[in-house]
Amino acid sequence: MIESTKSKTLHDLTDIIGSLKSSQQYEHVFHLIIEKIKRLYHCQTCAIVLIDPKTEYLRIENSTGLSFTFLKEFRKMMTTGEIGKLLWTGIPILITDSDLDEQRANDVKLEKPFKSCAVLPITIDQRSRGYLYVDSTHTGHFVHEDIPLLQMFADIAGLALHKYRLQEKVMRLERIDPLTGLETYASFIEKLHENYDRAKTFGEPLALFIFDIDNFKYVVNTFGSETADDLLREISDVIRSKIRNVDIACRYGVDEFVIMSSKTPLESAIDFAGDLRKHIDENVFTDKKIDSSISIGLSVYPVNGSNVEELLQTGKHALFEAQRAGRNKVIYYRSSWYAGEPVSHM
Repeated sequence: MIESTKSKTLHDLTDIIGSLKSSQQYEHVFHLIIEKIKRLYHCQTCAIVLIDPKTEYLRIENSTGLSFTFLKEFRKMMTTGEIGKLLWTGIPILITDSDLDEQRANDVKLEKPFKSCAVLPITIDQRSRGYLYVDSTHTGHFVHEDIPLLQMFADIAGLALHKYRLQEKVMRLERIDPLTGLETYASFIEKLHENYDRAKTFGEPLALFIFDIDNFKYVVNTFGSETADDLLREISDVIRSKIRNVDIACRYGVDEFVIMSSKTPLESAIDFAGDLRKHIDENVFTDKKIDSSISIGLSVYPVNGSNVEELLQTGKHALFEAQRAGRNKVIYYRSSWYAGEPVSHM
């Protein structure tokens, strides 16, 4: 480690812990961790890599020194090679000279060749959630004495992620989300089942719109959690202004929303989703005048499923396709998601 004073290191840790205490957004804490490590170590690459709980593949959540192309294409199984061993055992990886440990170096490296690196596990309740990766173009840049400090950064990342997931669980237990004033997911899902039963009994269509804010992480990292909360409130106001009295909107995750619209066939649902997407894209939000956009996945009963689970699954797959297609899009299917191609509507 390049020499730094104890006071500077303590100041950096205090700054990160202060953010952890005041914010529910783990992304901002991750951003600070990457920023502080880069400044302390002058490293080539630093990244926080997490296990996606839905796919169990690894994804890069925050980083410096990696190209956009690499970030977009990165997809790695969590059970393979040295990284799989790290996630299973929780034992840090330290390579002081890649020329002497070429096989392990190739196995753990992200994008660029390095001379030395350290990889630290991120764990919550003794379960691996990902890892902190840092490398350098200099031999011996990372040594055993650096492991405790780097592990401390990794542990703080784990605490930030744990706090976020606990907050998500709390949100789902409440009936009304205190930040946005929309329904919580627990309340929403109960009403969704009731409305689905009615739609099935009377042969009526039922539409679901699942969407998230495309640039939410950028807003958190650039403007802070208070501005991000303002953005959530204002977009929630837009949602309320667009839906009918019989429709129900809920906050599904930190920046994810779901709208249920009864007696709404597919073509009407496509028009509504397009109008909502266009309205948000054409306006600015908060006192910072932030441009934002949303990606929407659409599903409709009975076109896209014969039960609530299939409708939700189709909507989630459509949202994933909207994000993968470049965001700021509406995606839907004209049959079950696994039996047809996604259709884009701008």
